[in-house]
Amino acid sequence: MDVTPIPGAALGAVVHGSHVTGDMDRSQSEEIWAALDAHLVLVFRGHETPSYEEFLAFGRRFGHIPKTGLTSGAHPDHNEILIVSNLTENGRKIGVGDAAWMDWHTDYSFRPRVSQVGFLEALEVPPSGGGQTLFTDMYALYETLPPEERRRLHSYRVRHGLRTGYEETIEEELQGEVSLGGSSGLIQPEDGTSTVHPLIARNPRTGRRSVYVSTLNTKRILDLAPDESRKLLDELLSHAGRPEYTYAHTWQPGDIVMWDQLGTVHAKQPFDPAERRLMRQVVSIFDDPADPWHAEVAV
Repeated sequence: MDVTPIPGAALGAVVHGSHVTGDMDRSQSEEIWAALDAHLVLVFRGHETPSYEEFLAFGRRFGHIPKTGLTSGAHPDHNEILIVSNLTENGRKIGVGDAAWMDWHTDYSFRPRVSQVGFLEALEVPPSGGGQTLFTDMYALYETLPPEERRRLHSYRVRHGLRTGYEETIEEELQGEVSLGGSSGLIQPEDGTSTVHPLIARNPRTGRRSVYVSTLNTKRILDLAPDESRKLLDELLSHAGRPEYTYAHTWQPGDIVMWDQLGTVHAKQPFDPAERRLMRQVVSIFDDPADPWHAEVAV
């Protein structure tokens, strides 16, 4: 397996020679983990296109893959696989998404068991090169803050909610707010369309800390007045998209991109709606919902 950093990019590497199925040996999966921790975004190329079952099995080597809970927009036989597309068939959308800009987010931040790794595969891409996916390093944001600011941010709790207007696409029994410590019952992988998390997350593998907020799903810092919350969130989120912290991925058919969901936020560039874009996505979540929140004392 060859891992080559992307020239001139703030993060990211291209991977050749990897099997993107579930039958890889432990040494290869550990090699991929190490590359992900080093580069945050991995672009797999030069492999055979996996079946839906193989794509799902590959993702499961890096954590539990929950069902999406969607009543439409997921694969009909594998609800864990999200279809991301602007296409319609017989007058109905075949997935979720459109050709417009999609703002900064990290998947499943609105659930108590958040995502640790994302996997997105390009089946059809706009020939113009539009529809790029942008990734911004939120570990770097934390690490560039003054120590006193880091300590302050560790004391804050943030509410995350599903993108407005999408609630009705989630199965009714999975809706509502579910937060750690808020219930004596077992938290299911698909639970919740709103939750509360600490503002600072910690990667349990590397110990690196990130500022865990996004434009799309972060609603409010609960420990501040609404206007103060909005001001601080705007300041933190102004980091997203800065060239020195961001990689813009131009898709090629067959690309599978794997990324660290705890330490990055991502967004989608718009493209001509007359062009076709068809992707499939799975995400892995933390087995223990408390894993990203075992923060050490800030220094």
